[in-house]
Amino acid sequence: GIGKTRTALEIVKRATHSGWTGVWLANRLPADAMQQWKAWLTGLSASSKVLLVVDYAETRQETLLQMLEAALQVLGERTNDAISMRVHVLCLAREATWWEKLKELRECSDLMKKWLAGSGNWGHAPLPPWSSADRPSAFQDALEDFAKAQRIDPPSPRPTPDLSHKMYERPLFIHLAALAALAGETEHGGEEALVQAQLNREFTHWKRWFGTEEPLPSEDWGDALAWLALVGEATVDELRGAVTNMGITIPRFAEVTTGFYPGSTKGMVVPLQPDLLGEALIAQQLGKERGKRIMNLALEDWRNLVNVLAVLSRMKCTHTSDFRSLADDAPRWQRTAVKGLTETWDRHGQFLLETGRLLGRGTLPWLMTSWSSLSEVQEVAISKGISLREGAASIVELVLVIARAALRGARAAGTDSAIAAALQNLVASLYHHVDAVSRREALVLANEAVDIRRKLAAEQPAAYL
Repeated sequence: GIGKTRTALEIVKRATHSGWTGVWLANRLPADAMQQWKAWLTGLSASSKVLLVVDYAETRQETLLQMLEAALQVLGERTNDAISMRVHVLCLAREATWWEKLKELRECSDLMKKWLAGSGNWGHAPLPPWSSADRPSAFQDALEDFAKAQRIDPPSPRPTPDLSHKMYERPLFIHLAALAALAGETEHGGEEALVQAQLNREFTHWKRWFGTEEPLPSEDWGDALAWLALVGEATVDELRGAVTNMGITIPRFAEVTTGFYPGSTKGMVVPLQPDLLGEALIAQQLGKERGKRIMNLALEDWRNLVNVLAVLSRMKCTHTSDFRSLADDAPRWQRTAVKGLTETWDRHGQFLLETGRLLGRGTLPWLMTSWSSLSEVQEVAISKGISLREGAASIVELVLVIARAALRGARAAGTDSAIAAALQNLVASLYHHVDAVSRREALVLANEAVDIRRKLAAEQPAAYL
């Protein structure tokens, strides 16, 4: 709600007027996206200036690294004109810790590490909050613009709400307050009330369009758009299939949705924007009758896992201090989300771990609470199919519980080689914990692994020496 995407759109617009070519990275990329990107850059003239924008960059770190490296390679190959050719990348994210840790990812090549440590990395900066002095004029401007867009007159006399609350540091809430005032709603309430009021207006707009001949139940509308907000975007056929699977029988719903949102292109449907509205709708609908079905459908295709976890990581998870379970007062929608993830571990355990590693610590509460909801038997069984690679320091707590489950399974099987391998994985995971208790445990386990290896070497020298 601070205006990152809108600011970036304005930057691209102004840059285009100054001779730059603006490129906005799509949510879904074809399999040969990197080859296309590199070939396109190679074909540009020596004086070209490219501005690439990556929204929600914290959820697309691997792709970002690949695109940056491809650009560096093209510039390196064009040494004669690289000085005049420029490629700038603008990343948008809700927080910046991921950028500082980008070089720690195993996908980060030596070339990229060198670039990240050099002058080409301009770092990051937060968008400043709107000052109290600017808010009244921004509210009045929004009121007038929204009235003009709706072809109605602004209210008279003009409302002058108290905009001193902290939530109005974000322009989204000033705009929502203006929409509320235009609808005659003088009591704005807090953030949740403003967001809910906007969702109500959104539904009213849809209902008015469908008319009396095709009634639009609010729950059907909310459930379909909540699913769409979770998966990020979908083809018309995918949306039609999800709607059918939820038992929704709204005629032409998928086709109509494409025309409702300006970001949609032919054959593709984008979710409700701004994202805070989509997240509020997700929380609202996951807590209702079809919540479990919405979550299961969103997690059915492994390709949706990245977006589902990215969305959840931006939403509050009311968990215990050790991340092992939801707190007693956790709302129903959070329990629905965790249950859906729990049922996904046996199908996509490796991908869940890899996604958590790439997205970072914001996913940890969701992944930990869902893993901890498994039975011990399930933990052991699933851990056998998960490879614990390096580069997961941000979610080390999750890696540790999986490594411990794998060790329990190896000890139960009684195979020395499997026990030694499981011990080695657990020691490597404990390495990322800097407390004294973890170091002592790692030392004990390492000694046990060494003893087992020595025993195996003595018994099978050809295999272990």
